[in-house]
Amino acid sequence: MSEDRAIVGAGVVGLAAAVRSGHVSARDAVDCYLERIARHGSQLNAFLAVSEAAARDAAEALDRRRREGSALGALAGVPFAVKDNLDVAGLPTSAGMAALRGTMPERDAVAVLRLRSAGAVPLGKTNMDEAAFGATNDNPHFGRCRNPHRLEFTPGGSSGGSAAAVAAGLAAAALGSDTLGSVRIPASYCGCAGFKPTRGSIPTAGLMPLSVSLDEIGVLARSVGDCAAVFEAIRDAGAGTVGSRALASARIGIVTGLDVAPEIAAAIARTAAALAASGCAVSDCDLAGIDPGRVRRAGLLIAEAEGARVHARLLSDPASGISQSLREALAYGAAQGPERIAQARAVLHEARLGLDALFASVDLLLLPTTPQTAFAFTSPAPSSQADFTALANAGGMPALSLAAGLSSAGLPLGVQLVAARGADALVLEAGQACEAVLGFFPPPMLGV
Repeated sequence: MSEDRAIVGAGVVGLAAAVRSGHVSARDAVDCYLERIARHGSQLNAFLAVSEAAARDAAEALDRRRREGSALGALAGVPFAVKDNLDVAGLPTSAGMAALRGTMPERDAVAVLRLRSAGAVPLGKTNMDEAAFGATNDNPHFGRCRNPHRLEFTPGGSSGGSAAAVAAGLAAAALGSDTLGSVRIPASYCGCAGFKPTRGSIPTAGLMPLSVSLDEIGVLARSVGDCAAVFEAIRDAGAGTVGSRALASARIGIVTGLDVAPEIAAAIARTAAALAASGCAVSDCDLAGIDPGRVRRAGLLIAEAEGARVHARLLSDPASGISQSLREALAYGAAQGPERIAQARAVLHEARLGLDALFASVDLLLLPTTPQTAFAFTSPAPSSQADFTALANAGGMPALSLAAGLSSAGLPLGVQLVAARGADALVLEAGQACEAVLGFFPPPMLGV
């Protein structure tokens, strides 16, 4: 267990440094995580497929290269997980859909390939909401993924398996997709960091889409610094640094007037104080007429309509095996006329312009990730889950959810930082500064 604690506790950056220096072998790192998946995986149902032999082979190749004196990549030996809507050669991609079970891609998604090129090792594919449509990860075909803080609670979604795997110490980092908050919502509920970059910063080739207008690939890890290291390895050259300024001179707008649980409001206040202690100029602001619920509803309609086109073949086949709830949502999207879709796109465009205007006077917005903490599977999912996350998708802006402590009930509290397009580096720097002041709130790495 002490070896587990050292390897898992090192995170992405620490483990890669240990592997490059030879203090930890890549094989030991991979074995540690594979053994943890074998020990705890069924409890959480976070993984749908695990590639033990391929992961061990990749680790041994890395160790051989180090012994031969070859330089290793920035993420050498870091075991990572991949949401089941992103292709990994040799593993099936089902996007959480029974109808696609066993579909084998010929090549890696670009983001996965870039992680491999940096020396990281894919462990397997993670559970998700069916077709990435949902935010509870209660999958009707592959079973519900459970929150490691409270097993009868949702981990959030649709990237719930990726967040649960990271939080439980079953992967050092994970890839997810984020359409209206699907990386950041589970990060908030599971108590880890989740980053959605500026639109277009990470190529989506090899992602099974839900909404081509809104989908982005994002990163989950235990800390913001680890998210930053993974983003650095997979972003397009030059992406994420445009218009960045020094954090010490950054202007922070704390979004007021939002309906959130009191403990989340307190977490926002603690984070604002941490940013002020880092030298930022902190002041209150409002969303200047932007209605988050209206933006989320417009984005949802577009996701339904575009998802209906993506899955038209399955939708037209009564025996395709997609769930009734997904069939109804996609059929609703397919039935909407061009005028209704144009109206929804206009709402998102208006929100984008409104956010652009806000970023003329502030450099970062601080707001909750979700209005509430994780909830039991037996409770109805709040319709407002994605109200605060959908804003960054509408604007194509970088957004980070970071852990800001635990509620009195022991559930993670997530807060969100959002910046103008291209200012990804500023968001990540601010998040790391918050963690440094607030203290790091490690999630419940099971068994260590």
